[in-house]
Amino acid sequence: MLGRPDLVTSGLAGIVASGPPEALAHCKPLFDAIGRRTFTAGVDPEAATAIKIANNFVLGCAIEAMGEGMSLVQKYGVETGVFYDVMTDGLFNCSAYKVYGKIIVDQSYAKVGQMATLGLKDADLALCAGGLAGVPLPSGNVWRDRLVGAIAHGDGDKDWAVMAKEQARASGVD
Repeated sequence: MLGRPDLVTSGLAGIVASGPPEALAHCKPLFDAIGRRTFTAGVDPEAATAIKIANNFVLGCAIEAMGEGMSLVQKYGVETGVFYDVMTDGLFNCSAYKVYGKIIVDQSYAKVGQMATLGLKDADLALCAGGLAGVPLPSGNVWRDRLVGAIAHGDGDKDWAVMAKEQARASGVD
């Protein structure tokens, strides 16, 4: 499943499936009933897992980058809401940047979609998968370190966007 809990419960999440074509065809009615779209990843079961891990990797790194950008503009006296508007009105006009950027601007980390502790699990999975496949994931190390720091500061039960708060701490703006 791809999506925050509210998307999953409303049937709007994406589903990534892999397996024998006849099994996927048999499961299609179930997939159609619980998700908005099914992405077929191939025959090997680990293919769907690789997509899920890679999707979370890209999202986690995007949230980390948003936190870095927010800290940078704050150091120059710019309100994070202005940067959010610029970001989501241009190149990053998509739900991930709108949802997580807004959480960061509002510092509404208590409204949890994915807890930081689960984000750390995803970071560890991505780094492990990269290691097994011989794929370096240098951004993943930064993502993981921010989550470890946030958890160490007692924010493990908050939304994983709290890594932006950890970036703000490191930048001296929090």
